[in-house]
Amino acid sequence: MIPARRLGTAAHLAAGLGVLGAAGYAFVAVIGHVFHGPADAGALTALISLYMLVNIIGPGVFAALEQETSRSVSAAAARGEPLRPVARRAGVLALWSFAALVAVVLVAWPLVLGRVLEWRPGLLAALLVAIAGSGAVYWARGLLGGQQRFTAYARTLYVEGAVRLLPCLALLAAALEEPSAYGLAFAIGSAVAALSVWPALNLPPAGVGPTPDGMGRSLLYLAGAIALSQLLANLAPVVVTYRSPEDLVAAAVFGSTFVLARVPLFLFAPVQAVLLPQVTRAATMGRRDELTRRLWQVLGLVTGLGALGVAGCVWLGPWAAERLFNTAYRPSVGTLALLGTATLVMMLALVVQPTLIALARQRTVTIGWIAGSIVFLVVLVVGPEPIAAALVAQLVGPLVVLVVLLVGVLRALHAPSAGVGAPPATGRR
Repeated sequence: MIPARRLGTAAHLAAGLGVLGAAGYAFVAVIGHVFHGPADAGALTALISLYMLVNIIGPGVFAALEQETSRSVSAAAARGEPLRPVARRAGVLALWSFAALVAVVLVAWPLVLGRVLEWRPGLLAALLVAIAGSGAVYWARGLLGGQQRFTAYARTLYVEGAVRLLPCLALLAAALEEPSAYGLAFAIGSAVAALSVWPALNLPPAGVGPTPDGMGRSLLYLAGAIALSQLLANLAPVVVTYRSPEDLVAAAVFGSTFVLARVPLFLFAPVQAVLLPQVTRAATMGRRDELTRRLWQVLGLVTGLGALGVAGCVWLGPWAAERLFNTAYRPSVGTLALLGTATLVMMLALVVQPTLIALARQRTVTIGWIAGSIVFLVVLVVGPEPIAAALVAQLVGPLVVLVVLLVGVLRALHAPSAGVGAPPATGRR
């Protein structure tokens, strides 16, 4: 059984993510009420696209930084090595990642991104602010998670959610109808959250220890994998909007429905944050039986949460989309059932990932997400009807990922161990 203390920690993190998730859904609900009707359909879809892009570009790369930092901190602590060199190396990697993302966004703006964001410079600025804040807060979460300091970790979630939620509500109360203002209000939460835990990032004295080796290569593997996972989780509404310029109302309804079906993913994230440092310590010490036990425990837990999410989508989803998000019409039960099932498959794929990371199989993780993304994009783009293609792609892409990762983790758990206390590999397998 999972100890009560760890369940309590996961519940605490889930509450923080509940606040953060509520802020995201409140943002979609608020803009749905402010920008409604055919005349505002362009502004609404641009803001929904910003919401999706923030989740793809920011966390897609910097969640990889968090996981690699958490893994490296946990492994160093298990071997009795100092943590400050890991923190410094992770900080440098965060700065390089930020610079690369800014370059990508600026190049993409005149090619395709400007059209998605309705050529609004304010929304471009909001996207860049969100990227900077994500780099800072995910670096901090990696340090805190690796040391299992989850109270401070949860604080970043509470603060990020509150800072995203309150300005949007203030803008709604002021009856302001400027899309860029809502975009910037949503974007600043991550930066404020990072500042809120800055005093808590006191690491033990540096001491004498090896310079972290291989973090950059591992980060590249994980960044690719997590960026692709965020692409699978968030890209479909953006592509539907791009492919449906003649029916932006239907695209907006699909985007709001899509966001609603993603609620269970917020419940999963704290499980991953708690699991990674635990399995990393077990892998570093060569305890493969513990790794196997933890994997099956968490798979069972996530399956239960995901099944509840599917049931919630079917029973409450059509009403919630129409009433809470103010959609132009009710989405069908079939649409919500498919999106809910796709979310469950995504959660199962993501819960396998920390064990592979702990076993230094970052390359296997990346291969799985590449395979799933290829299938996802082909179905999404080639399908003749945009929304139907998005529904099918959203299900089959994560299913391919899940199969590849499960095969990889089973092979890794039965591979010869590097030995107790051996440094982890750097993701070349």
